Order: sequence, then structure tokens, then C-alpha cells
Amino acid sequence: MGKSNKQQSSIGSSSFLVLAAGALIAAVLFVSTYMPNKARADDIVTVSFETEASYTMGPGDSEPLACKLAFFRASLEAAHQAANRFAEQRLIQFGNRDKSELVCLVADNLRAEPIWDHWKKEGGVSTYTVRIHAVVRLSDFIGAQLVILGFSRKEATENYRDEMSPPIPVLFSPGLALAKAYWLIRNNELRISIIYLDRLTQRYPNWREAYEGKAMALSLQNKAKAMQ
Repeated sequence: MGKSNKQQSSIGSSSFLVLAAGALIAAVLFVSTYMPNKARADDIVTVSFETEASYTMGPGDSEPLACKLAFFRASLEAAHQAANRFAEQRLIQFGNRDKSELVCLVADNLRAEPIWDHWKKEGGVSTYTVRIHAVVRLSDFIGAQLVILGFSRKEATENYRDEMSPPIPVLFSPGLALAKAYWLIRNNELRISIIYLDRLTQRYPNWREAYEGKAMALSLQNKAKAMQ
């Protein structure tokens, strides 16, 4: 792993954190001065969405896993919309390809409740659909950035065996798993990211988002080889 890559990642992450924290503090101070009502102050840095997503079960899937991944997909869409809204309002600025990591982590921890859900079972195929109401705060993205900074510290302590067989958490957190993969890709650790995503797809063989991440890593690896 290149030292310069790690330094660049750390600098970029720190820059984001300072900018986002500054934006949050400035927004709250402004609102506190001119809008004493706390609820109105929260509205400046809080957005809510209704989103919907489905998951179709494949061989080896369980119903609880299908429910969890459908809920995560709906949360991920809400987190994406919130990221775009905050960026439009210039409350947040994303660095070099770090948006995917942050959005995934935010989706894992959203304040979200199901509005309705249902199962559709046809011809031996089961699909779970859920619609949620999600609340996203600007501070959620700052918290996610702190997790990403922890990736850098953890990588510094990992040995060669860990790198060649990246550990996957026993307690499945879809956003954390994907964020780690995207972080490896962004830091040009393409071989390790592919190994990591291979392990994810082996454990969750029908999880589309993991295959999408692997396809991205393979594409970038092929481009790098073509340029050599």
C-alpha cells in the first residue's frame, strides 16, 4: 500500500470533516439567532423522505435477510437524496469518490420506520417490498466520516494475512460492508477490494449491490493494466 495514498485519503477526509462541521455549526448558529423555535432550527439540517425498495429472494436466502436488504435499499435511496439535497444547499461537499462510502454508512443508521410492506410469492419466487419514512440529518454524514477515518487507522494495523483475507463482520451491516469496499476502491486497493467483495458475494450470493461494487473494482483494475 502506498504511503502517499494513505496520506492523501487522510487529508481529504479531514478537509471534508472541517467543512461539514463548519457548515453545521454555522447553520445552527444562524437559525438559533433568527429562528428561536428549535423545530425550525432542526429543519435547516434535517430532511425526510419516503422511499420504497424490494428484494427478491434467491437460493440460500432467508426471509429476515430479504427484509433487511430491502429495508437497506430503501434507506440507501433516502441517504442518496439527502446527500444531493445537502450538496445543493452547499452544506456539504464530497471529496474524490467518497460520496458512495458516506451514503452507505448513513443508510445503515437512518432514523427510519416502515410505512407498509408486503410479500409477493409467485411461481416459487418470493419478493419482499417495503416503503419507509426516513429522517436524515447533516450530522449523520459527519458521523459517517468519522467511521471512514477509522478505516485508515485500522488499515495501518492490519497484517498481510488480514489484507489477503479481509474480515467480514459477523453481525451483518450492509452499509458498513459496502462502505469498506468503496473505501478500498477509492484508495486504489483494487486487488484487496476484489477479494473482499468476493467474500461478500460468497456469503450473500444474491446481493446485487456487492456485485456492482465488484464490477467497478474489476473495471478499474482492467483500465490500470491497460495503461501499463
